[in-house]
Amino acid sequence: MPIVHHAVRLSSAKRFGHRVPAAPLGVALQQVDVAVRRSVLMAFEGRSVAAGRPRAWFNAACDIRLVDVEGNDDTTLHFEAPELGEAAEELYLQAEIWPSRPPPGWTGFDVLAGVLQDVGAGNPDSERFDRPLLQRVAHFGRLLEAGFDALRVEEHRTGAPGEAVVDRVTVETARKLSASTPRAQAVRIAGLLDMVRMSTQSFAIKLDSGEEIRGVLAGGSVEAARELLSRRVLVHGRAVYRPSGRILRLDAERIEDGEGISGFWSKVPKPIFGRRREPRALYRPQTATSGVNAIFGKWPGDETDEEFDQAIKELS
Repeated sequence: MPIVHHAVRLSSAKRFGHRVPAAPLGVALQQVDVAVRRSVLMAFEGRSVAAGRPRAWFNAACDIRLVDVEGNDDTTLHFEAPELGEAAEELYLQAEIWPSRPPPGWTGFDVLAGVLQDVGAGNPDSERFDRPLLQRVAHFGRLLEAGFDALRVEEHRTGAPGEAVVDRVTVETARKLSASTPRAQAVRIAGLLDMVRMSTQSFAIKLDSGEEIRGVLAGGSVEAARELLSRRVLVHGRAVYRPSGRILRLDAERIEDGEGISGFWSKVPKPIFGRRREPRALYRPQTATSGVNAIFGKWPGDETDEEFDQAIKELS
């Protein structure tokens, strides 16, 4: 299997070099490994988290190996990673369903670099990430807390070496994109079952308007869904959205025969729950004239019970 070399460079004001402490190194290795795995799953299945035992192609595609640590000021981690076209050969022999499927010569590090590029650009309409993957990128903040200032991933997507950067700006952008992503919601959608892929549990449904929505079968039987291929179906599940508010995918609980189902159900569902609020955006520091201080000591305390009750009624 063809193996590609990638360098991950960690910069720090402490200039760890090749003598990096074990704890920060452990954080870096754990963050990189999980980010690669979730990015690869997103690229092939359109979701970054899946329940159940990982499939063989996925384990092979994410089999990255640390082979060396060096550096003078920066710490450079040297990895080897397999080409996806060889590691997940069975998927490349099938017709494509997710437009983000990477070229066969890419590795998991190249896929991660694409995710970091879209996050860094603040792209709210990207198909390269969902909310769990944005949260994973935000978790690189733990790496910054461990003593590093930035992480740079070497990638070869254009044929020439380049770098994708994770720094405090990237982490903050990931948090904002995650907070602005509308919540998933329960939906029923009717349309033509256009494609079913057993290897990735994915499918595509074509609406009456001709627009196609891609999805993942989170429940039910893939074999049963295949029996409905090229027929009108009704999908029960949840619509997952991008930060822009456009639908990203359907997480289907079941797919059933939809013969005779009204075209009313053959529409792209709009988000109705709105965007999440970043908890820190709700925080307001207390000053001498705000919060408790704004009322403390202001109540005279000599009113009768009747006067107090009347004041409450007027405020109600």
